[in-house]
Amino acid sequence: MSDDVKHPSDLGIDVSDGRPQQLYRWLLASVLFGRPVQQSVAADTYRVLIDHGLTSPARFAEHDHEGLRRLLDEGSYARIDHVMSDELHEVMAHVVDDWGSVSHLVRSSADRRELTARLTALTGVGPKTAEIFTRELPDSLYGTAEA
Repeated sequence: MSDDVKHPSDLGIDVSDGRPQQLYRWLLASVLFGRPVQQSVAADTYRVLIDHGLTSPARFAEHDHEGLRRLLDEGSYARIDHVMSDELHEVMAHVVDDWGSVSHLVRSSADRRELTARLTALTGVGPKTAEIFTRELPDSLYGTAEA
């Protein structure tokens, strides 16, 4: 893979129709890309996490800090693996606890600004990570959550 990941499709992710699994995968990738690491390292680490079954926010609870840290190391995300392990656990736990899913987090947001505020309220998600995630989401997804 090229070191230059610019769109979800570069990782085989399609967020155009808002399928829940695809939104989750793009959030996971965005959290990884939002840190000061090479894009190739973030992309490789994303694949390692997916290949090891971290295919939903709830699956992070099944991995303790050391187990997740080892997966991050496998993806060469070693420089900040301890911090990232904690942040991934926390982000995914809050998604589950507060919204149930990434899809509901997105669809229950009125617009990009509200989603950005929700994301940046999470420990480990700063403005850059939120921007990476939201810039590729179609406006048609906002405000479409079922009651």
